[in-house]
Amino acid sequence: MLDKGYNQKLFQEGRWFSRRSERFQRDLLECGIPKTFDAWETLYHYGDPANGIFAVLNGGVQITAPADDGQEFVLHREGAGFWIGDLALFADAPRLVSIVTTQETDTLFFPNSRVAKIVKANPHYVREFYALTQENMQTALRIMANLAVTGSEKRLVLRLLHLDEGSSKQGDWIVVSQEELAGMIAVSQPTLHRSLHRLADLGLIELGYGRVRLKDKQALIANCQT
Repeated sequence: MLDKGYNQKLFQEGRWFSRRSERFQRDLLECGIPKTFDAWETLYHYGDPANGIFAVLNGGVQITAPADDGQEFVLHREGAGFWIGDLALFADAPRLVSIVTTQETDTLFFPNSRVAKIVKANPHYVREFYALTQENMQTALRIMANLAVTGSEKRLVLRLLHLDEGSSKQGDWIVVSQEELAGMIAVSQPTLHRSLHRLADLGLIELGYGRVRLKDKQALIANCQT
């Protein structure tokens, strides 16, 4: 059963939803259909027709896109409070990315028909959804800008700080494998391994199996600025 009070409280942690009007929040949550996915299930694939918007209640997802060689590239990871699917929906276009869970994940799904109904009744709601698209575009631009940074260790620190803001975490741990992290910052695994252990030796991060914990965020930020 959809716990509206719990979901609304949870979504207040996300920037986009928390900045919307109470009426919009209420109307949108009325449209939500709870869906639970096991680890590594796909919410949707690149090229699929847009059928609605997803919001992550708990758990985590990774965003992937195909490179020119056809291989899937992990772009980013997000956790609770993340919304995705708006761009293709309002453009009436195929999906540009694939969304895959990284663990058991509870979501709310907002079907096309229900979203269209509330927008038809409240045309100004389109602006609310444009704000979501703008927020997701900010994330995409940040990822691209960080990839352009010279120096693999700086790219690593910037990506860790970004992941720490929104990715699914277990306690203070960021759940991500070294293989995935290397792909995210476009370096070899040996290069990543050296950088991670250097940061760990400096006491800035702690390493675990398939996870990383940031111990001194201010020092990590300073590390990027030197």
